[in-house]
Order: sequence, then C-alpha cells, then structure tokens
Amino acid sequence: MNWVKFVLLGILSSISHAEEMLYLQAGYFVEHFTVPLDHINGDPGLISIKTLLHIGDPNGPLFVYTGNESPIEDFFYTAGWLVYTLGPYYNATVAFIEHRYYGDSLPNQMNYAYLNTDQVLLDFAQIIMQLKPSESTPVVVFGGSYGGMLSAYFRIKFSHLVDGAIASSAPVLEYLDKEGMGLMYQTTQDYFDAYPNCAFNINDGFNILDNFAQNSYTWNGLSSIFQTCSPITSSSQVLALEDWLSNALETMAQLNYPYPTTLNGYTPAFPVNVSCSIIGVYSSPIKNMWRTLQGLAKVAGLVYNSTGTTTCYSPWDNSTSQTSISWGYQICTELMMPQGSYGIPYDMFPSRPYDFNTFNASCYQTYGVYPNPEWYPINYGFTPFYVNSLKNLSNVVFSWGSEDPWQTGCLKEAPNNNVRVIKIFGGAHHLDLRRPNRNDPQSVISARNSEQGLIEQWIGWSG
Repeated sequence: MNWVKFVLLGILSSISHAEEMLYLQAGYFVEHFTVPLDHINGDPGLISIKTLLHIGDPNGPLFVYTGNESPIEDFFYTAGWLVYTLGPYYNATVAFIEHRYYGDSLPNQMNYAYLNTDQVLLDFAQIIMQLKPSESTPVVVFGGSYGGMLSAYFRIKFSHLVDGAIASSAPVLEYLDKEGMGLMYQTTQDYFDAYPNCAFNINDGFNILDNFAQNSYTWNGLSSIFQTCSPITSSSQVLALEDWLSNALETMAQLNYPYPTTLNGYTPAFPVNVSCSIIGVYSSPIKNMWRTLQGLAKVAGLVYNSTGTTTCYSPWDNSTSQTSISWGYQICTELMMPQGSYGIPYDMFPSRPYDFNTFNASCYQTYGVYPNPEWYPINYGFTPFYVNSLKNLSNVVFSWGSEDPWQTGCLKEAPNNNVRVIKIFGGAHHLDLRRPNRNDPQSVISARNSEQGLIEQWIGWSG
C-alpha cells in the first residue's frame, strides 16, 4: 500500500456542497478562531482554525468534537449522535473544531514543523477557553478514530479544562503492532464471518492478479475488466491495482453499518455482506479466473463508483491531496500506524509486509524527518503497560466495535475503575457516534445509553 495516501480512516472523500450545508440546517455556523501557529515558542505568527459552532444555553454544557485528519464537515456528518441527540437534549453549546493543516485551517506557509498533537491540543484548549461562558461550564470532548485519540489525549493533558472524553474507535495502541498485521487481519475476519468462503474467493482473485502481473498478454483483459483510463503496460500497475482493490475492501469493512450511508458516495447496508454475495455469484457454479476478477471489479465499484457515473479508473494515480500530505507527515513523526498485508494464512490480501526501514527511508525522502516511536508513549502514557501508566486517568470512555478493522489498536482493558471500555458487538468504525438509526443493533443502543449516563455524571446533570 502507498503509505502516504492511506489515510487513517481510509474512507474520507469530497463531500458534496449540499452535504456541507447540513450544519446550517442543524443550526450551526462557521467561526474562525485565530491562535498562535507555535503555541510553545510564540513564533512565527498565527493560524486561523475553522470551527462549526452551535450556541446553546449559557448555563448548559460545552460539547466539543476534536477534529481529525480531514475537513471538519466530514466529522460533523459522521457524529450525528452529538449533533442531533446530545446537543439538543442538554441545550449544549457544541463546537466541531477543525484540525490544523486540514480543510480550511492551513498556515500561510506550509511549514510542517508546527503540525503535531501538542500544537493541536493547544489549539483546542485555547478555543475551549474562549467558548466557555463561565469558569464552571462543564466540558466534554468527543472524537472518533484519530479524533478519538485526540479526545483521550486532551483529557490526559488538560484535565483542568475538560470533565470527560468519549474516545470512539481510537487506535491508541496501533503503534505496538510492529509488523502491521492487525488491520488487514481483522478486515479478513470480517469477510470470513460474513461467509466463510468469501475471504478465500477474494484471495483467489489476488492470486490470479499476482500471476497475471507476470504475464503481459493478460494486461489488455485486465484493463477491460477494471475499466482503467489508460491501458495497463507494466507489472507495477497490476500491483497498484491490487492495492486499489485492497483499500476498497478495507473501506467497506470500516463502513459495515446496518443501514446505507452516503459518507463515501452511496454505500449499501452491510457492504461486506453485499460484497461477499457479489463475489459468490462470480465464483460459482464453476470458478473461472476472468469471472473471479469481474467479481472483484464489481465489488470495487461499490466504493469507487457508487453513483454509476464514473467511466474509468486510474488505480496507479500518485497524485496526493493536502489531507494525504499532512497525514503522511504526522505518521512520519509521532503517530506511527504500521500497516502491511501477508497473505494466507494471515489475511486474504496480497503480500505487502510492513518494513520499518523502508518506511523510515520514505519519510526522510518525502519530508526530511524520521519517525519517533518513543515520543508517543512518553507523551501520552499509552505504553504496553498502560494499565500502570494510565492508573490515574479518569472520565474517559474507550469504545470499540467488534467489526471495526481498527479495533486492533483500541484499548480492550480499562486501566482503572474511573475509565470505561465498551465493546460494541457487531459495530463498525465509531458506530456509537453516528446518528441513531432504527436498524442499530442493541449493542450500540446500550453503549450510547452507558456513555450518556457517564456524561451526565461528568457535567452534573440533574434534569
């Protein structure tokens, strides 16, 4: 996989103008807060941080979403429980604060030396201090995925400013997966759980592509099946096609919600099951190499052509967005997220072992920096022995879904009785933060009820 382009969520895309306006319909407006670019040394100037803001009762609580690696509208759209349930119920002031170096919150000059979690948390802290109507206003922070990591970090670093944190699907221990095996292993397990033969059928497709990569006479056929915008002319393009398919399959595991979503175009309910059904049709009654590949192409279309308007694909396109560049810098410094795939018997994907030395060299070549795997556990306490290092942490919920590929980096054991770990059986990526839906499993309903009960304790709610 191309580590620079592989965003943590893996599912973020350009949201349409109509969807950007959802925050207006929900009573939010855009506010820009000016903060120091360098909070620590006071130089070299200022940065404007975009915030989606709803003003509630001055005597009510302040709820804050700690934005992650994309424009803030993306997370407003995925945190409907906060927007449409919690905010109105408690008449809270609610702020979705954009992460510096993403969306519209960009410095005048792209000097990445000021892109790190310390500076981001200080952004949040300064904005929260400006938003609090009084010193006694209770504050709760929310976040999903990397945003969930940030909400937990914020409670650790700024316990005097925040009364509690909901850290949903927060892979705070992902850096400990030194071989990068967990993400694709769990993705494979999701497909295997849907239909036992599904993962094997998908792996058959990747094995065919591995074979075809070495046989140029097959490339015209591959170009046709996968509708590439230009003909395949090299084995490296076939390998890029494999990575493109892998990303689609992993994305659907993250989005394996029990109802359709429009976060990444249109995604059907239970897209993993839908994908397995498609693969099953193209793998029976008698397997045929070309039909197996046709099945993979149909599955990829669920992610890359949900509108049906895309006429061709460029799986080897190396162009990078600002989001990808900024996130690449972060994982090349303090937020290591090892990711690899190893093939049968570990996972259903082509062999792409994670190699730290190669990653290290790529970081230096791209950004002139090297990863620092020691800084993260030292700075926040998420060590292999976090039960001891976080023994004084309080008022944080770490929730994780049993179907979420990123569960491999989530806390599974609370360090003490003042921290809650909630497993959401059947839950995909930060399902509990999403707007409640009639098709929600009881597990996520129970999780939200537990989280809401804790929030009421934190804010001293007596209504």
